[in-house]
Amino acid sequence: MSEFREVAALPFAVAQLARGALDAAGIEARVERHALASVYGLDTGAWAARVLVPAGDLPAARAVLAELEA
Repeated sequence: MSEFREVAALPFAVAQLARGALDAAGIEARVERHALASVYGLDTGAWAARVLVPAGDLPAARAVLAELEA
């Protein structure tokens, strides 16, 4: 099993968009969100959703996300 690393911490809706872009680029991605964040609608700082990718795909994932920001 591959170790997953955080590539970004984003508001939940944006994290889902990032996951979709990574999936479209052929990079497996997961979004993790703290349970209390979803209950109370917290989306920033320590409560932001984390976008995770396999450690070996981290450089490629960063490039995909950088292209989205451009």
